[in-house]
Amino acid sequence: MKVPVALETTVHAAFGTPPTPAELHHAIADRSRRYTSERETLSARPKHDLAARALFFTVCDAMKIAVPFGELARANAIPDRPLRVVDLGAGCGAMSLGLTHAGAHLGALTLIDTDREALAVAKRALPMATVVTADATQATIPPADLIVSGTLLNELPEAAHLPLVQRALAALADDGALILIEPALRDTTRALHRLRDAVLGSAFVAFPCTHQRGCPALLDPDDWCHEDRTVELPPRTAELARVTHLRDDGLKFSYLVLRKQPLAVEPGAWRLVSAPRIAKGKHEITGCGEPGWRTLRLLKRHRSPENRAFERADRGATVIAQEPATDDRVEITGPTRVLPG
Repeated sequence: MKVPVALETTVHAAFGTPPTPAELHHAIADRSRRYTSERETLSARPKHDLAARALFFTVCDAMKIAVPFGELARANAIPDRPLRVVDLGAGCGAMSLGLTHAGAHLGALTLIDTDREALAVAKRALPMATVVTADATQATIPPADLIVSGTLLNELPEAAHLPLVQRALAALADDGALILIEPALRDTTRALHRLRDAVLGSAFVAFPCTHQRGCPALLDPDDWCHEDRTVELPPRTAELARVTHLRDDGLKFSYLVLRKQPLAVEPGAWRLVSAPRIAKGKHEITGCGEPGWRTLRLLKRHRSPENRAFERADRGATVIAQEPATDDRVEITGPTRVLPG
């Protein structure tokens, strides 16, 4: 995944004069701590926090939206019209900026957030947007073809997640989609898994799941399902990542795409939810499908030109395999297809 230089340039121009390098480095490290080990202080807004959010995290995070948006596009599930987009908890506009660089044809864009300063940055970066200074849990959500939310739910009490999602779904067009992106931390991701299960019956899970059953990751308190994507950051952001040692090893996040209408899923579809495990004579990776989590295994003696793509598949891809699942694995013996994630 590549973050466009043009996106970085837009955000820097929208922010204006940055703090000194030392101040910015400190603010970035401070915000990272509050997102991970000091989450009880997440709502604090110390000096230069806005600069850290805009000049580093917004640029780093913006193209995460390209993963679920790309999956919807490949499934022909993007409405064929200029999109009415609502960005809940928009902050400095990361998700909306990502959409503009992922090829989304925006017709109307509404940014909702409580932070006036962050919205001001977003408005300068996205001058076509309508900004609404309001709490996303209370604001009126206008009719939309695509509703996006980046790292909003993790800042809300879990009891507020389902009501917000239900309100968003009510505002969504019948052929639209709701995209939720959250940090890849265990607690925040498992909360997203619980939300997924709670909304089943009133919406359909489009991605990343290949089934509409309960989330298998919730069966073990130590499990959670998240993305880990390689990333090429633009120059100024890459230098900040190098100095702070943050986001220099890829993008980690969890996401959920909900629709009012189901998408067709091929039989034998397995979403890959781990990194590959390679040992002498075998290639294994954990997949999530109708039966739950299973190890997909290809033994050396079963390799063929028709299944070699399986060995190149990584976390986030979908493998189509026709072999039945046992209680603990799927033994790949025949042809497979790998769909990009």
